[in-house]
Amino acid sequence: MIEPMGVLMLGYEGENELSIFLGDEHDDVVFRFITLVGGATGETLRFEASNGMTVADFFDALDEEESETEIAILDFLEKEQNAAVLVAFDGEPRIFAVDEED
Repeated sequence: MIEPMGVLMLGYEGENELSIFLGDEHDDVVFRFITLVGGATGETLRFEASNGMTVADFFDALDEEESETEIAILDFLEKEQNAAVLVAFDGEPRIFAVDEED
């Protein structure tokens, strides 16, 4: 399953400030990968999960000193300015209700 989960923006709250707008539906999800899709060119940036890493763990790790992931995201957003955040995981949909029709 792959679902949208939010938006990252650079400069929304101040110059070179990373703003994260995410729903909490996926916080507890152990993900396979998270992909950012740039708003300017559509370029993508993909992050693989560590063993058992949840979406909340991934974004909490951005607060660590000299996070390589945060640096990569900031470099990406300098070109793109904003990005949609997609998450891939195993399991049932979290956002969209799937109605089965006969």
